[in-house]
Amino acid sequence: MSSIKKFAIPILAVALVVIVVTGIAFTQNRPTTAAPTPTATRALPTRTATPKPTESATAQNVKVTGNLVSANQVTLAFEMPGRVKKLNVKEGDKVKAGAILGVIDTSMLEAQAAQAQAALNAAIATLDRTKQGPTADEVAIAKASLDSAKAAVGVAQAAYDRAGGASNPYMPMLPESLALQQATNAYRAAVATYNSTVNHPTATELKLAQAQVEQAQAAYDLVKRTMATAQLVAPFDGTVVWLGAKVGELSAPSVPALTLADLSQMQVEVGIDENALGSIRVDQVVTITVDALNGKTLTGRVKKIGLLATSTGGFINIPIKIDVDPTSAPIAPGMSATVRFQEATQ
Repeated sequence: MSSIKKFAIPILAVALVVIVVTGIAFTQNRPTTAAPTPTATRALPTRTATPKPTESATAQNVKVTGNLVSANQVTLAFEMPGRVKKLNVKEGDKVKAGAILGVIDTSMLEAQAAQAQAALNAAIATLDRTKQGPTADEVAIAKASLDSAKAAVGVAQAAYDRAGGASNPYMPMLPESLALQQATNAYRAAVATYNSTVNHPTATELKLAQAQVEQAQAAYDLVKRTMATAQLVAPFDGTVVWLGAKVGELSAPSVPALTLADLSQMQVEVGIDENALGSIRVDQVVTITVDALNGKTLTGRVKKIGLLATSTGGFINIPIKIDVDPTSAPIAPGMSATVRFQEATQ
């Protein structure tokens, strides 16, 4: 065993020397190679968000959806509360401005109006009569009453004197004294009546009569104005597109009765993204597709660009109104429509 170790150690040493020498020689004799030349690599595409339209976007790329509306539309209600007596229209009827569309029952008001008219007529008659002054008959009657009262005083005075007059201590208790006092009071009243008759009318009487007329006129006018509010009147030419009131039902100013619209001029209301606003101009031509007409295309022009923007879902929109060109197509308020803006002219 010791002899094996004796021969193994020299052998391992010789082998190690051979390996080292061989490695050095290989390194010195190996040809030199240039560093590898880098090759071009294709960059991977990056995903970027599609930008929103900017002011440089052309108008023909802008397409929005909105609703048809009437250029002139109003919902009407009776101003006076009460029971609906009559309706003169139905949905779809065309009416002229000033037409009476419906009426509230005014039975009580009609009675009040008659009373107010009678009071006014009486006040006017009194004023006219006051302005005319006394008639000859009135003066004659007043004069006769005055003369009669004066004569009665004379008779009473004579009886008073025969009874002893003021020298009689019992005179205040005698009937002659009372008769003289009554005759004297009647005479004074006759004098006042006569003077009032012949001096008629005074400025005060005229003012009083005029004031009574004005008061009666105001009362009559108030009743008539109230009666006028019982009528529902068309403010413009149009078509009844909705009717909510019914005959016999109670109505109030807060309850809509009907909606009137001018269907001769229709519009489309849409909202435009603020970034596309630069390509929109007033009077710009647009094409309009109405869903209810199976895709039928209409034309129109931009009527108005709104000044107050609205925010919806983080996007800022500008309201736009578009006039629809005259058409025979059966379009109506509320229908949806798609608007495509044609190239804007600079």
